[in-house]
Amino acid sequence: MKKDTEHNFKEILIKQGVSKLKKFGFINVSKTNIVTDEVYSLYFSKILQELLGINLETDAAINQLIKSMNNKIYE
Repeated sequence: MKKDTEHNFKEILIKQGVSKLKKFGFINVSKTNIVTDEVYSLYFSKILQELLGINLETDAAINQLIKSMNNKIYE
């Protein structure tokens, strides 16, 4: 159950991140490239870091998402 909740939360974070980056003017950002493109993920990770400290479950999901983005960029 925790894995499903974490996955759903990551999806929500990604969707909100795409929306926010589009407002910043990144019109080509998508749910896929926000976690793989070096520029988009840089901005997105800064947004995520600002959300840290809400609670332990949220922090775990955010940290896992940031870690997976870093791994995709450096592959």
